[in-house]
Amino acid sequence: MKTRLILTFLCLLSLHTTKGNEPQGFPIIADILPTELYDNVRFSDIRDAGFNAIMVWPKSRPNIYKALNVAETNGLKVLMFSVEIERRPETIVPSIKDHPALWQYILADEPKMKRWQELYNLQQRIAKLHPKGQCYINLFPNAGQWLLDDIGVKKYSDYVKAFSMIEQPQISYDFYPVRKGGKVSNDQWYATLEDIRSESLRTGKPFWAYILCVPHGPYPMPTLAHLRLQCYINLAYGAQGISYFSYATPTPTKNNDFHDGPLLRNGKKGKTYKTVKKMNAELKPVASLFWQSKVTSIKHRKCINGEVVVSHFTKEGNRYTCFVNKSADKDVIVGLQTSDYIIRIRKDLKTEPVKSTYTLGAGDILIMRNK
Repeated sequence: MKTRLILTFLCLLSLHTTKGNEPQGFPIIADILPTELYDNVRFSDIRDAGFNAIMVWPKSRPNIYKALNVAETNGLKVLMFSVEIERRPETIVPSIKDHPALWQYILADEPKMKRWQELYNLQQRIAKLHPKGQCYINLFPNAGQWLLDDIGVKKYSDYVKAFSMIEQPQISYDFYPVRKGGKVSNDQWYATLEDIRSESLRTGKPFWAYILCVPHGPYPMPTLAHLRLQCYINLAYGAQGISYFSYATPTPTKNNDFHDGPLLRNGKKGKTYKTVKKMNAELKPVASLFWQSKVTSIKHRKCINGEVVVSHFTKEGNRYTCFVNKSADKDVIVGLQTSDYIIRIRKDLKTEPVKSTYTLGAGDILIMRNK
């Protein structure tokens, strides 16, 4: 039994090093786009908004090919879910596995424990058809015992561990912490992050995080500060990919009154599009600094008028420290001890001398590097 466990762990580590048909650099992913909008205009808008990958859920085989072809034209990589792939992978995977735009096969979004064997079997079937192919599963957050009971598990860490054993090159989760009135679900969000990061360290798999860009229910119209908070906290914890839910405004349901996403249901851009585009333009250089870095420690530090997450990370022999304002709507003042051995890295990656105090906007990030 011990030998089998060791072999399983080594397989998981080797999976992380496998290079697939993936985007260059840090993944910034748009989820999702309605089948009827698979055209050059909408895909080019996605690219222009700063995304390098897209999740698609085509309803027919012709739309599978169409999504891949239009994505290739616009330099986007595709994470693909299809009922045909889910039910009959042997009929479709061989015909798309070598497409240059195909990145990963989406197995499930927020699966419960009862689906584990089914998804494991599906991944194994796809692997036989496409040995170098990559699969993707996105996990529930830890939103409380009521959700854990519904998922079918006692501890959230057990849920994450179970699904990370299904072969995929990353661990993905979603949690939308910002509520109306600027309230942030700190305890549950950081508890989720701790378990996700712990499993990432245990397996050697990087983790990805969803952020919310479409208002509904208790979730407000996203401001730039809301997007910053979600992106930068996840980066501080070591996230190696960011997915946006949802680029296209989903059809409202009885429980969720989705509205005003970056792309509206009539196919036109919503006002959130500009906010997302601005966030991605800012995120891209910052994320490149965190890309393939190693977070060595994380602390939560109180300031005079708020609280920040302090993350220490290393990359290419350099040591960095970042501070992220934990508030979604208030500035915080960060005091530092100036030193000739520390330099500030701006969000455009240019450097400047360190000051003794900084006013850090809501959800914003401050980065230092040891000389």
